[in-house]
Amino acid sequence: MQSIPDAVSPVLAELTHALPNLLGANLVGLYVYGSVLDSEFTPARSDVDCIAVTERALDEATFGRLNAWLTDAAREEPWFTRLQLHLLVKQSVLVEDRRACLWQFGVLKRSGSDGNPIIWMDFFQRGRTLQGPGPESFVPEITAEILHRALVREVGYLREEIVAQPNSDWRDVTSYRRYAVLTLCRILYSLRTGEFASKQRAASWAMDNTPTEWHDLIQQALAVGETGGSEGLPLSRIGVFIDYVHAQLDP
Repeated sequence: MQSIPDAVSPVLAELTHALPNLLGANLVGLYVYGSVLDSEFTPARSDVDCIAVTERALDEATFGRLNAWLTDAAREEPWFTRLQLHLLVKQSVLVEDRRACLWQFGVLKRSGSDGNPIIWMDFFQRGRTLQGPGPESFVPEITAEILHRALVREVGYLREEIVAQPNSDWRDVTSYRRYAVLTLCRILYSLRTGEFASKQRAASWAMDNTPTEWHDLIQQALAVGETGGSEGLPLSRIGVFIDYVHAQLDP
């Protein structure tokens, strides 16, 4: 595990200092995971992925205080707009629970939790506890059934944005198309191995373990930059790749 990048360290330090004041005794722990702890971290496009676990759902007053603090912090430090902070209730980890919250793209909302085990698989492979007990003390066993349900949901989310919603804000964003293709590779990897892999590692694996018809799409997703064109990532091809991956989940 590499050290946290210098540009991100102050953000995590500020978050670690502020959350106990904002959430009080309700805060169980704060955890960081994802590419920020990996050589794949790219300042131009990588997010800063964190999980805050609480004993209880946030009441309206606490939600408001947290929202105000995060909004102010994002005005002062642009990295806070790249912060993706899941706020999960301890007793509902890995359970679909509408009491959970998410700060993403500079907005805090009660988006709920889909019981996503993938973020915890990522944490257990390369994550770091910033505050509180290790999550192995409260995260339930991630069974094959729990993982499979999550992978099906992930494919569903991608289908909704890429295929089902012609007016989606994301389908024409080059970085989202790249994300979609590489996430589909990760879904295939987890389906076949039962384990977690980074986007680049999963894409490399997919080049060796999928039909050749998908290799150009995967290579283009790896090659495209934040400001690069999406000509090699047409929606129609991504849509068919979604169908292929879905078929592997439900043969």
